[in-house]
Amino acid sequence: MINKNSQQGLTTIGWLAFIGLFGLIVASGFKILPMYLDYFTVQSVMDGLVQDESIDARSKRDLWEAANKRLLINQVRGIPRESFTFSRKNNVTTMAIDYEVRKPYIGELFIGAHFVYSVEIER
Repeated sequence: MINKNSQQGLTTIGWLAFIGLFGLIVASGFKILPMYLDYFTVQSVMDGLVQDESIDARSKRDLWEAANKRLLINQVRGIPRESFTFSRKNNVTTMAIDYEVRKPYIGELFIGAHFVYSVEIER
């Protein structure tokens, strides 16, 4: 038999725990989302360099200056020049990026991500 007078639902402590957990997930999303948006912007900048015929693919300096200009236009800052590597073999230039992002989270904890991407420019 079912007792019609039994209590159903969450208690106040249960609701507070649920709201706290939900808030932690939302706060984590606000920290992680900008990292990935910047990474997707870096990917599109590098893909754009492949399509741009006016850039000399043999020159590391030209590639870096074009990439840096496009990153600044898209407001992506904090990626150092050392994160980019350039190599050339058989008329194919490989441009790669390997960088890490760390953001403060709660107290002494941080959220971090490691991103790697490369493109090949055939010119």
